[in-house]
Amino acid sequence: MGEEDTSTSTVGRWLSQRDILAGEDSEWEQFYRRHRNIVPHLTGSIDQFRQTMHQAKMRAQQHGRPVVHGLDVRDYTAISATDVEVPLRVYKSLSPKADGAVMIYFHGGGWAMGDLDGEDNICRLLCIESSLHIVSVDYRLAPENPYPAAILDSITALHWVSDNDRTHGFDGDKIYVGGTSAGANLMVKAVVLRHLSPEIGIPIQGQLLRSPVLCSSDVHHHKMGLKSMDRYVDTPILNRQSMEQFFHWYQPGNPEHPTVSPLLSTELDRTPPSFLLICGHDPLRDEALAYADELERCRVPLRVAVYPGMPHAFWIFPELSTTKAATQDLIDGVRWLLAHSRRTS
Repeated sequence: MGEEDTSTSTVGRWLSQRDILAGEDSEWEQFYRRHRNIVPHLTGSIDQFRQTMHQAKMRAQQHGRPVVHGLDVRDYTAISATDVEVPLRVYKSLSPKADGAVMIYFHGGGWAMGDLDGEDNICRLLCIESSLHIVSVDYRLAPENPYPAAILDSITALHWVSDNDRTHGFDGDKIYVGGTSAGANLMVKAVVLRHLSPEIGIPIQGQLLRSPVLCSSDVHHHKMGLKSMDRYVDTPILNRQSMEQFFHWYQPGNPEHPTVSPLLSTELDRTPPSFLLICGHDPLRDEALAYADELERCRVPLRVAVYPGMPHAFWIFPELSTTKAATQDLIDGVRWLLAHSRRTS
């Protein structure tokens, strides 16, 4: 496990570290042997997928003392230009240090699972620890609503935040975006939105990506030497088979389009400051490492935290020491994003 700030120095290509990341983590291996029955293995129908992950996430939500002080939490609904309703949950920081900075947050779940409750604790924690307003988005899910419904909902949420800045105390010049896995893919980030809707014109100051989906093209996996998708075919929580099922439900069409595979964008030099969390035993590992390399090449301010031997989204198990470390990394990384944009504004 480690973390490096590469905004002012070059650390070499992140992809070259994958052999180190592929090593085993003894704590995780012991935990998995003892608690295999509570570690998600996604199989079956969409309802079975959703039930399995919902149980795991809600178990995580019930662990520890809830964060209830120092913030105000309310639900709202954004309405798109085509009258689609997008539920939102706003976590408003009550800290005197809050300066209107706001992060639009997208939960994980392979574009097919998840809701506002599954990552409620992390939104509360970031709100409190970073004096940051959070707007969590309950985007439409596949297969009922395939591509690009979720991306369109992310655009609706972005407009809602921008249009309601005075009502909710947001600073329209301090908008950030963040997400986990497929949620991170939805807005990676200003780049993706620019390709789909160039007229948006809302500046994004930084992005938080936790185990992001960044390249869905098998052809480019081969061309770029990305091997983790083929290596992790039976790992818990997420593996190649479950990713293939998610893509089947999501129906993204052209896998090389930048809204599907942001790693292949030709405009990565316009990416805002970025903080990535990358898991060592994750089929998505190599595309995240390659993305970090590309951001470095483009001289995008970058911070990366890596977790050798850990599966995708291992942090749904709060009892792991690596989860505690990753939680602190997350807080520190978001604070870095906020501080970096303030220094350069």
